[in-house]
Amino acid sequence: MSKSASSSITDVLDSVIGINPANGNVNNDNSLSSLFVPSAKFNGSKPNYVFRNGDRGVGYYLDHPHNTHRHNDVVDGEPPDQKRPRIDNNNNTVRSVRFDPAKDETQSIPPRKIRLTGEQLLAQAEELQHSTNNNNKGILLLDVSSPKSIAAHATSLRKTSDKNSLLRAQYIDDPTKFMMNEVSLHDTIVSFKNAAVDLSSYHHIVNEGVVNNLVKLMMHENSDVGMCVVSVLVELLDGSLLDDDNDDNDSEQQQQKQQEKEENRQTRIQNMSLLAHAFIDEGGLEALSNNLGRYDETVEEDARGVEDALTLIESLLDLDRLGVLLLSSSENHQNNNDNDADEEDSSSVVIDSICKTLLLSWLFRRIETKNNNSNNNSNNNDSASNPISPAVIRLHVSEVLSTILQHEDYSMKQRCGLKLLSALPEYTSAFDDDTNTKKLAAENTNEGQANNNVDGMEILLVSIASYRKTDPKVEVECEFLENMFDALAASLLRPDNVRDFVEKEGIQLMLRCVREKVHSGGGALKVLNFALTGSSSTKGDGGDDTFLNVYKNACEVFVESGGLKSIFPLYMARKSSIPSPAACSEGGSDLAKKAMLGKSSEISKRAKRAVHARKKWLAEVEQNVINIMYSLTRYIDGESKHDSYSRLLAKFVEEDCEKCDRTIELCLKYDEKARIAEYQYFRSDEAEEAEELGRDVDVAALGAKLRGGGDVFHRLCAILSFICVGSNRGHGHVREQMKLQGTSISGEF
Repeated sequence: MSKSASSSITDVLDSVIGINPANGNVNNDNSLSSLFVPSAKFNGSKPNYVFRNGDRGVGYYLDHPHNTHRHNDVVDGEPPDQKRPRIDNNNNTVRSVRFDPAKDETQSIPPRKIRLTGEQLLAQAEELQHSTNNNNKGILLLDVSSPKSIAAHATSLRKTSDKNSLLRAQYIDDPTKFMMNEVSLHDTIVSFKNAAVDLSSYHHIVNEGVVNNLVKLMMHENSDVGMCVVSVLVELLDGSLLDDDNDDNDSEQQQQKQQEKEENRQTRIQNMSLLAHAFIDEGGLEALSNNLGRYDETVEEDARGVEDALTLIESLLDLDRLGVLLLSSSENHQNNNDNDADEEDSSSVVIDSICKTLLLSWLFRRIETKNNNSNNNSNNNDSASNPISPAVIRLHVSEVLSTILQHEDYSMKQRCGLKLLSALPEYTSAFDDDTNTKKLAAENTNEGQANNNVDGMEILLVSIASYRKTDPKVEVECEFLENMFDALAASLLRPDNVRDFVEKEGIQLMLRCVREKVHSGGGALKVLNFALTGSSSTKGDGGDDTFLNVYKNACEVFVESGGLKSIFPLYMARKSSIPSPAACSEGGSDLAKKAMLGKSSEISKRAKRAVHARKKWLAEVEQNVINIMYSLTRYIDGESKHDSYSRLLAKFVEEDCEKCDRTIELCLKYDEKARIAEYQYFRSDEAEEAEELGRDVDVAALGAKLRGGGDVFHRLCAILSFICVGSNRGHGHVREQMKLQGTSISGEF
């Protein structure tokens, strides 16, 4: 060891034990003058010294110099043999130093944590509860059974909101001045959740103007206040509140209880309808659409706000589906006998309001935003702080979009002012600043969108195109893809969207999905079915001729794109050409495959569900193919382009008319299914109830027959008619096969 190191160690030791380096004396009040006192004989005991013969001779040596303080009677006012506390009586930290000879450095010892006793912890809890009660002293509890309580809460909400606006205007740069007021405002809004316990309170809530104030607060500068309002409305407009869970099993009073239950349900429907209409009439959907533009999904609270907003839209659509939102409209106009007015009144209030907002534009833009999985996987901190995955939010958006486009009023152009999917207005929010607006305009200009429109059709096709060769990996992606197919198929009920679909080469994309035999092939067949068939209740801009020409052109493009080569193997039910469901879906799981092949020894409930999903998938593929074939034979004629008529007929009569045999086989199959469905209806309790109520049982049985397979049966008969009319060879072959089958319909040909 070097001399400098040795001297530093000595200095540290001297400082620890309290020795003055100048004279070697011990700096202690009760200590002797030196470390050694020479003495030839023992003269009695001396404090902190030991009599012995040492290096310096016989005498008194200082006992344990490094622990001198412990052997003193009193050190700094402390009793002997007691450790120095790291925290003094005044709770001030006492720094203690310990020497580490291995590293030649000093280390500070942190103070010990004070352990509270049970009495001290209880005292702290009581003090905290007391302070909480004092803070909430001014908050009233909402009594849903008392109109006075509801009126008091409505007044408190209005006054607190007005005061908050005044404080925000007065102290713009000092949020501390209005922070406590907004906390009180938040608590007042949350208190209205209790109204969901009794729906009869909705009438008083609407009359007191609470809904109007809540809609205004949705546009509050603090996004947390707006999210709080949405959360309350989600609770109040929940469709499950209309159901009565109290069941009575008493057979004697069953009829009376059922009647009372139905009356209570009608009352709840009226109250729910009143609140929902008040929300929509006050511009709630417009405010909701604006709020979606200011949420940052990377923040947990904002992500939950987006989820609540989407849930509220779903609740309104569910209430519309249950007929709740049509009730007030029919009551208000029950004296109007005009047929046009009746049709207008029966339209959806929700869909009509959505058409007036930019909600659809936001939904399409959110779907267009792809999830960056690599960033999510690499940054674990972000995923921990944001438990709601962007993929889950995107799935929720796709569900809402699919529900809106599948609504019957969307396909009725005269009822809905919604523009084409390819010409939706660009989304803007009331909370957007000028910088974002200019940035968005610049992006649209760079992309060639001079009119600042959102091309919804293009977004749907691009979303599907990413799965044209590969299957979805997880269940969330699988559900998202199904929603995209449902939304696209529903949009094609309008002929103007079909025209854009064909121009954007949507038919070619769907055929490519079918040829790859992946999960997207099943949805592609459904889209092709809607693109080529359409709806008989939908009319084009120029009348029936335009309506027919749109779908005729789509069928001709289908044939030109090689669709016959892809559709006929599916029509013949060749297993090698049938698209397979993804492994993440229930129908494509290994359990379903083993159960279908009979390899599973015991069939569990899960296996039965998997088998049912697999059979449902195959049945939908077969029915979609039949509908596509029916559309081709319906719209293609001798004047069709690309020699489509002769090419289609040639496919039916080639290879010894095997396609004709398949058509007859399917025709007999669905005829039997339709007869069984009709027979089961006559044997069911539903037919007896219809007869007791005076309804036409035969008409109801016909509906059950068509749903059970009669509709597909008539389409197959139309395909046979196309073959017989267009080809003599096909006509003769069909007649011969009918005679061999011994069917009663052979004489019709």
